[in-house]
Amino acid sequence: MKTQTAQQRNNQQNIKGLVLDDFGEPIIGASVTIKGNKNHGTITDAEGRFSLNVPKGTTYLEISYIGMTTYELSLKTPKDLYKIRMKASDTELEEVVVTGVVNKMKESFTGSASTFTAEELKAVGTQNAIASLKTLDPSFNVLDSEFGSDPNRMPDIEIRGKSSLISTRDELAQDPNQPLFILDGFESSLEAIYNLDMNRISSITILKDAASTAIYGSKASNGVVVVETIKPKSGKLNLSYHGNANIQWADLTSYNLMNASEKLEFERRVGRYNNFNTTDQEIQLQQSYYDKVADIARGVDSYWLSEPLRTGINHRHSLYANGGEGAFMFGLGLSYNGITGIMKNSDRSNISGNIDLIYRVNKLQFSNKFYIDNTDAENPLVTFSKYAE
Repeated sequence: MKTQTAQQRNNQQNIKGLVLDDFGEPIIGASVTIKGNKNHGTITDAEGRFSLNVPKGTTYLEISYIGMTTYELSLKTPKDLYKIRMKASDTELEEVVVTGVVNKMKESFTGSASTFTAEELKAVGTQNAIASLKTLDPSFNVLDSEFGSDPNRMPDIEIRGKSSLISTRDELAQDPNQPLFILDGFESSLEAIYNLDMNRISSITILKDAASTAIYGSKASNGVVVVETIKPKSGKLNLSYHGNANIQWADLTSYNLMNASEKLEFERRVGRYNNFNTTDQEIQLQQSYYDKVADIARGVDSYWLSEPLRTGINHRHSLYANGGEGAFMFGLGLSYNGITGIMKNSDRSNISGNIDLIYRVNKLQFSNKFYIDNTDAENPLVTFSKYAE
């Protein structure tokens, strides 16, 4: 037996390593196993260190930890101490429910919720997060209103039909029947989410039932929309730019109005120019009729419904820089959203900026987020529905 034990030791090699996180802090309890053999392994100690005997010829170890991307350690180059720096993983969001207070595994969350990633939101549209949610989730209902494409009018929203008193919006500063909006763990507003740059969003979770009330109280009786923004990543300075634009125009075909020639013929047939009592009135009416005939002959054909309208243009630009290493990471963002409404004199211009700081002091991690937002809006004198009357 002693000879066999000695032989086994001769066929093994001892691997020592130190496992750290993005901030350079030790990871306690990380799993270290031989790749392909989960039964042969160990865990890191209170200092993030491990020591593991493996058969000679072993080429790879796997280091894993909850919330971190699994790391494959190559043993092809022998070292006295392997230093491993693990990076935070983008956990599959369909398996996690973000409540704004705590993240829970989907199978352990008893409420009704839907979670959408940034890729899913941008795949169906880049206008704003509200429009994308309307397309992705049937229970997230953005109500049609008489204000049409007015860029300065915030939409009315129902989650599973819970909102009903829409008329109260005119009497109160904010519709009391809107869902509750949470941005990075703090209560926010519909306008803030509406203005939020799509490229800053990491995920959006919609909480739809009594589970949201248990977390946020009666304010969440109409549902909760939880928005998580992208966190800074460690490494070299990374600078990214995103820009897009779209065009809108009014479709007036459903109105089917008469053109100038048809309208004049209609007036003639209903006796508009035969309604006179004196010769002077007859002369005036006939003169008016033939003047209009002459105008039509030279191309006068004003379509008055289109007079207050134009082609609407929406262009968005965003710039984001992030970086840092060890105990400090940062993110700086600047975005612009310019909307030229279809109705003349309906314009909206939004400039926003954000600063994200993540830093660690000993065992404590701090996260600071600063937002600044400025919106300039211009509205027409009357709505199109009022003008069309």
